[in-house]
Amino acid sequence: MYGIGIWNGLRITLKRFVDTFVVDLGMFGTKQTPETFAVRQGTQAKGLYTVEYPDEKLAMPERFRFVPFLVVNNADDPHAPSHDWCTSCGICAKVCPPQCIWIVRGTDAKTGRPKPEPEAFYIDIDICMNCGYCAEYCPFDAIKMDHNYELASYDRTSNHIYDKSHLSKPVSYWQQIAPNRALEEAEARGQWEHKDTAKVAKKSGIAMTEPEWEKRNKASHNPDIETAAAKPAAVAAAPGAPRIAAAPAGVSINVEGASPDQLAQWAANEGLPLPARSAAAVKLEQMMAEKTFKPSSEHRKAVSAAKKTAKEANTTIEESAASFKPGEVVMAAAPAATATPVAAATPAAAPKAAAPASLSINVEGASPDQLAQWAENEGLPVAARAAAAVKLETLIKEKTFKPASTHRKAISAAKKAAGDAGTTIEDAAGGFTPGAVVETVAVAVPVAETVVESAPVSAPAAPVASAPAAAGGVMATIEAGKELERKGKAKEIKLTSNDRKQIAEAKKLAQENGVAWE
Repeated sequence: MYGIGIWNGLRITLKRFVDTFVVDLGMFGTKQTPETFAVRQGTQAKGLYTVEYPDEKLAMPERFRFVPFLVVNNADDPHAPSHDWCTSCGICAKVCPPQCIWIVRGTDAKTGRPKPEPEAFYIDIDICMNCGYCAEYCPFDAIKMDHNYELASYDRTSNHIYDKSHLSKPVSYWQQIAPNRALEEAEARGQWEHKDTAKVAKKSGIAMTEPEWEKRNKASHNPDIETAAAKPAAVAAAPGAPRIAAAPAGVSINVEGASPDQLAQWAANEGLPLPARSAAAVKLEQMMAEKTFKPSSEHRKAVSAAKKTAKEANTTIEESAASFKPGEVVMAAAPAATATPVAAATPAAAPKAAAPASLSINVEGASPDQLAQWAENEGLPVAARAAAAVKLETLIKEKTFKPASTHRKAISAAKKAAGDAGTTIEDAAGGFTPGAVVETVAVAVPVAETVVESAPVSAPAAPVASAPAAAGGVMATIEAGKELERKGKAKEIKLTSNDRKQIAEAKKLAQENGVAWE
């Protein structure tokens, strides 16, 4: 019996040994082709093979889970390119077991009310346990588990905190890595489009794309978004309000020295010639690919608008931009339909004060919500705001309550104010006496503005550069980040997620301002 058992075991081993060489010789000359590699990775493969990583990689199953990513519209979407599927509801952050997700809900700049899209989204991938709860509980299919497991870097203190620009990936990427699951989700929704799109389309009587795999690229996300956005603007504008033209009579287009916002304005300006718009769009797309700044939906939308115009002219933005000379003065049309209101200095209502004349700040007996209000109140002295922020940060670390994004946002606002003053919240809080009555500064906030008409511009307009931040505050923030990183590497302190986030922000500031990071 023992001899037969040993022979059976050796027979299987010997068969696989022979099959390995026989099949390998049969693949001579085609071993590296995708077809052969697919056979070797399949369940019907014979013999044993060595995967020559990193030239060859094992195929990941669809339900493989790694660091999450955010789903956004495709960049070539005609109505809402790169629009977020995430509504910043916060469910993923609540169900996350290690609490590695931070979300800042977006607010409308005009009304101050929350809007259903995130202003900031952070995930600490060192803390993430890849459980997939965030993707499972998301009611909008806006967060998915990625298949990219090659995340090595030279600095985990800052490079492993992913922000919204790093996490966002188009819906076509999800359909590529998990086609079966993407189809199942579309069938469950009843259409390929996002749930919010279905709501808008239902009110407008627009038919949605059937959940069939061949029709996945025909999905039109947020089809009525431009019309819906134009309606509130038309209601808010007074009848007969004077407006300025979309562009002056002559515009000097110098794409090399322009800011991303200026490039976006030129690319989206229908009054400019196509070569000028194309040159701005090509430069803006290049800056986004090189990650020299953090692009917003407005930048991507401007590039898509230029591409759409070039396509209607049977060309591309690259071909059209080749005929444009940098710095050339072009004549722009001034259609009234694309007019933009200009804010005047005369407010329609009296400004509202940010705080009363005096306030007693007692950080020891205050609630977390009260501490957050003090920390983000721009009318208070920096020392008082810093003391509230330090106390609030201590309560968060001690886990005495469940913090919300508003608490973390208040701490960030206090740190930014301290950085602008050339100090830190810890140093500034040292000079504050608990319970002291402080005098506040009334910060005027205009409620409404009047639309005025600007005079026509005859001379070429220079590119508008973005306003630089205060040099002292930027350098203080950078130095504070360097000091935190030094202490962390020397193991003088144990870096928290907030510390790593501060280091990442400091590195970003250093890169934007051309400061060397040692």
